[in-house]
Amino acid sequence: MQLNTKNKLLALGGLVLLILSYQLAIKKTLVAQKEYAINTERQVAIANLPNQLLQLSQKEQQLDAQLHHLNLEDTSMQSNLLKFLNRQTEIQKVKIIDFNAPHRIQTEQHLVETYIFDLEGGYVPIVKVLNALENNGGFGAITHLTFEKKKDYRSKRTYLQAQVFLEQTK
Repeated sequence: MQLNTKNKLLALGGLVLLILSYQLAIKKTLVAQKEYAINTERQVAIANLPNQLLQLSQKEQQLDAQLHHLNLEDTSMQSNLLKFLNRQTEIQKVKIIDFNAPHRIQTEQHLVETYIFDLEGGYVPIVKVLNALENNGGFGAITHLTFEKKKDYRSKRTYLQAQVFLEQTK
């Protein structure tokens, strides 16, 4: 054999050795290195989990306190208004006679919802309910209020009814 053929066989053998060593050793090492990097990231994330859990529980408690303070347990404005009115009417001994679906009017810039409801009771308790509704409820402004004295001829008693228009602009 000539020197040139030996060099070619040597180069070819070196190339085969290089490919075999990559397939058998280097490839597995690179895969193991990637898995190690992923596992260390997971380990750092797991080590930080108790802190994140503590922060999330504190944030949940803070948001629950804010929701409780704002009386926003659910998203329905009409439901929240009715809950607030029920609470206030129980306190003031006033009755809710009628609670209609809201009237919606779309203007160029806003949506105006008007809630119409009737209350029955004494003048001072009705005014206290309306004051709490307008000042503490955050439901909007009272745009119209009508008091009407009615008489029940069967029981011969008189009572006061108030029709309230509560307007909210969205």
